[in-house]
Order: sequence, then structure tokens, then C-alpha cells
Amino acid sequence: MNTTHCCFKLPNGLCLLLIAFFVVTLSCQTPDSKLLTPAFYSWQTTYNPSATERRLLEQLQIRKLYLRYFDVDWDPATQSAVPKAVVRFTQKPVGLTIVPVVFITNQTLLHSDASAIPELAENLYRKITQISRLNGIRSPEIQLDCDWSAGSRERYFHLLRELKNRFKGPVSATIRLHQIKYPEQTGLPPVDRGMLMFYNMADWKRADTRNSIYDLDVAQRYTDFLEHYPLPLDVVLPLFRWTVVYRNNRFLSLLNNLDSNMLATCSFLKPETENRFVATRDTTALGFSIRRGDVFRAEACQNDDLTAGKQLLLSKIQNQKLTFALYHLDSTVTSSYTDAFLHSLVRSAP
Repeated sequence: MNTTHCCFKLPNGLCLLLIAFFVVTLSCQTPDSKLLTPAFYSWQTTYNPSATERRLLEQLQIRKLYLRYFDVDWDPATQSAVPKAVVRFTQKPVGLTIVPVVFITNQTLLHSDASAIPELAENLYRKITQISRLNGIRSPEIQLDCDWSAGSRERYFHLLRELKNRFKGPVSATIRLHQIKYPEQTGLPPVDRGMLMFYNMADWKRADTRNSIYDLDVAQRYTDFLEHYPLPLDVVLPLFRWTVVYRNNRFLSLLNNLDSNMLATCSFLKPETENRFVATRDTTALGFSIRRGDVFRAEACQNDDLTAGKQLLLSKIQNQKLTFALYHLDSTVTSSYTDAFLHSLVRSAP
């Protein structure tokens, strides 16, 4: 049998032109050339998306939802880890790939005996499986959310390994920025992927913090370390907003979904900066008693900052395929952004 290759001989000039084309194409690869899978987090205790929220998922062509199933906290009365705020379904999640998420408090791990970790993993797995089965959900992945510490690290990693042994599919874990910068101290969780939480970047209890939710100046102290992080990473960006209240430079209250525009309409508040207001008199409003001198700091995420954060992350993260998620699916949160902007945020560049 003749195995001679059949080929066309191209003129030298055309060959050079084709080579130049491929070199230019490869050199023009941008961070956005990564393949992004768009997703949302759902963090409500009841899964009952409104018509507006369902329309948003459809409009953005989002088929993946990270859905908080329940929290796990330590119960001092029973001296055991217990599920709390278990999600309740009033709708079935149709047409969506559901990734169950379980939030586990650090104190649960600190109080749990190392010998109890396999039982905890079994209980988690059974609870996740039960919720999925009752609601017709088949999940390709499960995720644990925990801001572990040096004291809880070994037990948390043991829990993740035990969970992987039971689930058999991919298990992911949330990763904070400080865990990206100091992997030698925090350790590398034994999971298939990490979900980088690109928010809660500064201490919201400090009165001198500028924006605890999202501050690119703070983020850039950590993002250079992304290039060397050994786990494949996905990303979740924040859409939520809140106002933090201080009295005598001490944290007093956290008011969800309250932004600068709303604070500017309050007659008892005087603006100091773009997002900082001071109470000029004692009064009762916003659900609590306010004293003269109380400081209100409104925190939100601006479109340009979110876009810049996306570009920064995609220029640093090494894996070419990643889920790009938004936190979270709630029309009171997403109403601050246009569909067109959200679409641009979660999609790869054309």
C-alpha cells in the first residue's frame, strides 16, 4: 500500500502569508479568549425564583446554578454538627445543572473530634443526596464553602477527602484571596477545583475600610499569586450591596441592599464622601435607633470595577476553561445592573 502523503505545493509567498497569519492570531490571544461557563449562585433559604429571575437566567443563557442546600454549624447543646437553614423548594429547578453547596462554619471543624470526621462526611453526603432525590436533581459536582483556619485545616481536608470517596464525582471548594497568597500556611484543599471568591476583600468591621466587598487596590495584593496556584480555579464575582454602620468607630449594624442613592435621600444624613454619610441628629429610621455622629458607609460594585476585575483575573488564572459565576440570583440585587452588562461580564469575548 502506498503511504506517500498527498499535498498541495503552495507558492512561497502564500506560505509566508499563512505563517504570519497564525503567528499574529496566536500572539493576539487575550485573557477573554478563555472559555467561560456562565453561572449564578442561589443563596436563599427557599428556592423560588421570581419571573424576573427566571427571565434573567434565560436572557443570559445561564444553565448552571450553585445552589446552597444548607449550612452546618456547631450545636453546643448536643455537642454535635447540625444542618441549619435547609433549602426548601417551591419550584423544581428545570433546565439547570445544579451544584449543591454546603456552607460549614469553621467553629464546627474546630469543635469536631478528628475521629468524627468520617461520620460528618457521611451525614453531609446523605443529606445532599436526600435533598437532590426529593427534588429530581442529578448533580455532576458538589461544593463545600468554608473559611478554614490553621487549627481546622487538617479536619477540613480530611472531610473533603471523605466526601470525595463517597460522591465519586468532582468536589470543589471555595477559596479566599488570602488562601491564594499563602498556600504554604493555609494548605491546598484536596479537591478537583477551587472557586475563587473575588469579594469580601477587606475587614468590614473596621471604620476606615474603603469598600470591604470589592476593592481592586486590595485585590491586586493577591492576584499575582494566582499564576502559581496549583488548583484549577473558577471565579465568582459579587453583585450585592450593603451599608455598614459605625458608632464611635465601632461596628454597629449591617444593612443589606442599601446603597448611596438611598442614603442620599435620608434627611438626617450628611454626605462626607461618595459612599460615606454621617448622622446629623438622633432619630429612628432604617429599622433601628440612630444617634448623631453615626457613620454610614455604603458599599457596592461598580460596572467598570467588575469588568476590570474580570480582565485582571483572566490574565492571571492559568486554566483555559472556567466557570464564571455571579453572586447571587436575587432580583433586588441584580436590578442594579442591566442585562447587557451582566451578559458581557459572564461571557467570553467574541
